Amino acid sequence: MRRIGKVTLKMLVLSVVLCAHAWASEEDSVRAAVNGEAAAWTKFDAKAVVSYYAPDATWQNPFGVRIHNSKDLERFLNSLFQRPGYRAQEEVALPKITDVHFPSPTVAVVWSEEKSKGQIDDDTGKAMLPRHSHYLEVLVKTDAGWKITECLIMDQIPLP
Repeated sequence: MRRIGKVTLKMLVLSVVLCAHAWASEEDSVRAAVNGEAAAWTKFDAKAVVSYYAPDATWQNPFGVRIHNSKDLERFLNSLFQRPGYRAQEEVALPKITDVHFPSPTVAVVWSEEKSKGQIDDDTGKAMLPRHSHYLEVLVKTDAGWKITECLIMDQIPLP
């Protein structure tokens, strides 16, 4: 009987180790998707950015622009990436993932942030304040890998 108990304990430990390894692998995959999307932004490549999104994704920037599918997002980004005021910005702190949470095995919630400066308001021609942007992204595991279904971009506003 003791032998059966030891075998059962070893199987339980092995199961826990394998499960932890699987979760670590999923987190690596989620991080790769979010980092890939961020890299595509730095190249001003709308098609590459959108490749990380689900077709029915919702995306909103801190200026209130909300888009409800990846085709419209690609159109918007192509226009944004053409604007000299947007392209004038430079990264002060590269995008960094600050938190990854799995509410279920097929859903991941990711928080990240970045800092930039030098963006010009295309309407006024004036320099914008430096930006400290926070991102909340929800990803869903699909047959094609992890895809972003929701993205909310928020800017931290300095207190007066």
